Amino acid sequence: MIRQIRVIYHDEYGVAEAKLDRLFSDIKALYAGKWPEYEACQVGYHNIKHCLAVALATARMTCGWNRTKDGRRALSRSAFLAGLAASLLHDSGYLKEKNDCQGRGGKYTFSHVGRSKKIARDYLTKTGWSKPRITLVCRIIATTEFGAKPDLAIFKNDEHRVMAQMVASADLIAQMADINYIRRLHDLHDEFLEAYDSEGRDKLRQRDVHVYESFREMLDATPEFYENFVLPRLKLFGRMDNYLVAFFAGGRNPYLESITANISGQLLSNRVPWQRLGDILQEQDLVDQETISEALSRQQQAETKTLKQKKRPDLHNIGQQMLDWLRRDSSEKTRLGDILMEMQAVDAKALRSGLLSQLLPEKLTSRLSRAELLNLLRLSLLGQNLRDSPVFFAQLLDMTATMLHSQSGSLLLVNRKKNELRIAIHRGPRKEQLEGLTIPIDKGLAGWVFRHAKPAFVSKSAMADLAWENSYPDGEEIDSILAVPLHINGDIIGAVEVINKDNSDFNDHDADLLTLAANVIACCLADVVRGPKADG
Repeated sequence: MIRQIRVIYHDEYGVAEAKLDRLFSDIKALYAGKWPEYEACQVGYHNIKHCLAVALATARMTCGWNRTKDGRRALSRSAFLAGLAASLLHDSGYLKEKNDCQGRGGKYTFSHVGRSKKIARDYLTKTGWSKPRITLVCRIIATTEFGAKPDLAIFKNDEHRVMAQMVASADLIAQMADINYIRRLHDLHDEFLEAYDSEGRDKLRQRDVHVYESFREMLDATPEFYENFVLPRLKLFGRMDNYLVAFFAGGRNPYLESITANISGQLLSNRVPWQRLGDILQEQDLVDQETISEALSRQQQAETKTLKQKKRPDLHNIGQQMLDWLRRDSSEKTRLGDILMEMQAVDAKALRSGLLSQLLPEKLTSRLSRAELLNLLRLSLLGQNLRDSPVFFAQLLDMTATMLHSQSGSLLLVNRKKNELRIAIHRGPRKEQLEGLTIPIDKGLAGWVFRHAKPAFVSKSAMADLAWENSYPDGEEIDSILAVPLHINGDIIGAVEVINKDNSDFNDHDADLLTLAANVIACCLADVVRGPKADG
């Protein structure tokens, strides 16, 4: 996140900023407990990761604002730096003073903003910031106070007010768009419990603070919290989050997609999960974990050997190649199933059953119509014959979108080094605009699907309820999305996504159908990886 913020800063202002580098270094040291005044951060929710996420969202909004051609002046470097300082320090008030052994810091839940302003004021004074800029940073931090209506009138400068609105908006959406938001709610609940014990539940109720009686109540209240608290505040702050659309381009706001994914009821239901072959064979009591581990080890060794020895095939002697392939040495076999059979852990019939359970789970295929099964057969047959051509994958995607009555479809592949998903292939409107665009790996519906390894969809009604206000540059709106993970050899390499179902919402059946289509696409991709161009 620090690297991405630095890149945005440099792209916007064309300079390196020593104050920014020192700010990152000092705040990391603060949260690590290396300042003499404070213990290391001990709360699980409002930690340095959250502060960096807020700073990154702020940076992206600033960039989107500066790119928007609406007659507004670009935000200055000075204001941007103040916004980043406020983002990084706005939750420092959760840190306990040195040698404080009571609790983990959650006790400051309802008083942390004041403590954060003090820490910011002391630190910025010590490091030579001017008094007006220190005052600005502290006022921006004050706007992140959840329990009070923000007083935006204190900002006499429009630029300063806009930056405060951006930081406060980033604080709201960064936490709810966290890819692990539902799981991290447990950490937030723990912080609340410590605050309840410290301040007293009855006293908090007298101050009109809602006291959650259980984690389940907090989880169930998430949609209401967004609708009745987060959304009105975003509107109060001028919907600065909409400038993320200009930053990411292509009409997408991955933050809102992640929020929608996190709180949509459909995504919390129990669906048929995709499983690794080894897990299926274990469930069928055909192999044990030790055997699978040994087979995986042999697979890795065989793949390493094969990559070193691989040569391009002689297409003029393909018959001999096929004979050689039939007689190949077992040490050259790199598929998990081949290795398990070589180990005599399973026979071919059992392996067939396991593979079919993985590619065509009975619980899914039993629900499909004759037409849907025929479409899947067509996808599979086409894949076997045209898999060496990138154009073929676009056709598979086109057929898949048509089968699901969708306006468009995308194949997104992961770049782990850059922590992003790239739209590798797109079928539908704006092909030239969208292919090559990237989405952060921890944002967007596709990012949610990739990180959680399970399908997800967002309906038109859910988007309407959540005030989805994004559209493509040409005015074409996104009103429903369905995405499923893309697996190869047990690893998730990306996602397949379809957008805007004709005249209706996506549903569980559509998710099942897209999952099966993605399995076909994944098998074809796996063959490309293993094929003659794999050494290129």
